[in-house]
Amino acid sequence: MTTDYEGPPLTIGGGIEDETEAHDGWSGWVDIGGALRGQVPMPEVWARTDGRHTFYKSQVNAVIGESESGKSLLAQAAGVDVLNAGGHVVYLDHESDAVSVAHRMIALGASRDALETRFHYLNPEGLLTPAVQAQLVGGLEGLGPDLIVVDGLTAAMEGQGLDVNSNTEAATLFRIYLNPLTECGAAVVTIHHVPKGGTKGQNSHGLGAVTLKNLLGGAMYEVDTEDKKRHAPGRHGSSRVTIKKDRAGGVRMFSKGNTWAAFTTESTPTGEDDQWGRPLFTTAWALLVPGEGLENGPTGCMEAVSRFLEAEGGDTTMTTVYEAALGAGFSKDTRKWALQSLEGGGFARSITGPRNAILWSSVAPYREPADAAEGFDADD
Repeated sequence: MTTDYEGPPLTIGGGIEDETEAHDGWSGWVDIGGALRGQVPMPEVWARTDGRHTFYKSQVNAVIGESESGKSLLAQAAGVDVLNAGGHVVYLDHESDAVSVAHRMIALGASRDALETRFHYLNPEGLLTPAVQAQLVGGLEGLGPDLIVVDGLTAAMEGQGLDVNSNTEAATLFRIYLNPLTECGAAVVTIHHVPKGGTKGQNSHGLGAVTLKNLLGGAMYEVDTEDKKRHAPGRHGSSRVTIKKDRAGGVRMFSKGNTWAAFTTESTPTGEDDQWGRPLFTTAWALLVPGEGLENGPTGCMEAVSRFLEAEGGDTTMTTVYEAALGAGFSKDTRKWALQSLEGGGFARSITGPRNAILWSSVAPYREPADAAEGFDADD
């Protein structure tokens, strides 16, 4: 999108009403009877292997993660899922290019016909003026997409002259860009970075202002990928997908704690080369229910925790388990994932004890598979 508009970016889009106009938001009381007859929103886009969906339609959702964690690949796999079901996907890319994304979508299982007819790609440029905004939103109404991916939220803000660390300017981005995208009924999924080391404390919303998280009407997920299981051509990759926010609650009611899924890929060469002589790959992927496909979890930590619970022989506090695993060199996040995987796989159980303490015990021994040399070892 290009424009000759040179006005201040903070006043663009959305249109501020004249102060003399009536504001229904302050005078139009809501019919609670009608609200009670309404349906509580549930996610409808991209199902796990058990059929439970991940993203909410008509809402802004988010996928966050460190660089090379696989967050864009995850959103692209969701796009392939929509395309293969006959739907339309819009991809607003502020970081990459059409060639890279299209070839990756092919590798993930999209057909060339689906990409050419129902995959709509754009590299947005220039300020999003009211005229450009109206053109974009009007075009989306005509396409009727099920999924809109906004890849590179930090770059999108910078492209509008907005400060990613400003709460006020993050709210501006929602007003002029993200919220209007939901008007066509699609699930809008934004992709942005978290600092190296994951989402701890003030960074639990990813890079940028905390408003980016607070204003989400859908769900926010973090993609966590250990170095040894990163997604790459010719490799097996695995990421943990955890819930960082779920405003409507339709995701958490089907989750294992904060863990929503394991996103796995298996990239294998096709035996053919592209026009530049580079080998082509096909990538099988799955969005697994926690506990399904245990080999994709932190198998080394899982065995260490399992052996500790077996030795304890009874109910053990989570703190004690964490301390034992920490002694083996595993991070807090890896310990959490190990416990959830063991419970999901039927190797451990948890109960609520005195003073609401969570107590863990062994159900059956878990041992790391012999071929798990590429699995999760102690964290560096």
